[in-house]
Amino acid sequence: MLALALAQTSLACFADPYTKTRRLHYIGSDLVDSDPVPPLAYEAYLRARLALERSPQDLAGARVHIDEALRWDSREPQLWITRAEIAWLAGDLATADASLARALALQPGYPAAIDLQARISANTAELVQATP
Repeated sequence: MLALALAQTSLACFADPYTKTRRLHYIGSDLVDSDPVPPLAYEAYLRARLALERSPQDLAGARVHIDEALRWDSREPQLWITRAEIAWLAGDLATADASLARALALQPGYPAAIDLQARISANTAELVQATP
């Protein structure tokens, strides 16, 4: 009995070092505590972010990478927010709105989703006012 308890304790300590070190992470400037996405989803997410940072931006490449990340983990709101950002930058407001709605359905009140929603609304209002 004691051997079984020791074995279970040992396994608990070493079962998943990846998730133990990745619960706390930054999204923008906010430190959040959440379950980490699978490593392949995180890699695809980073590739999408890098495609957005290029000059000029590679929106098509970013879309491919974020869709790959979502195939690995469709329950992570930050992935949906990034998909919304890519769609917005590409001028696809319907997809941006749907992706933001999905992020907010997964985590109501998620600050990054609300911030992007406000930026999209402000930008859309500016475009409407600028149209003669």
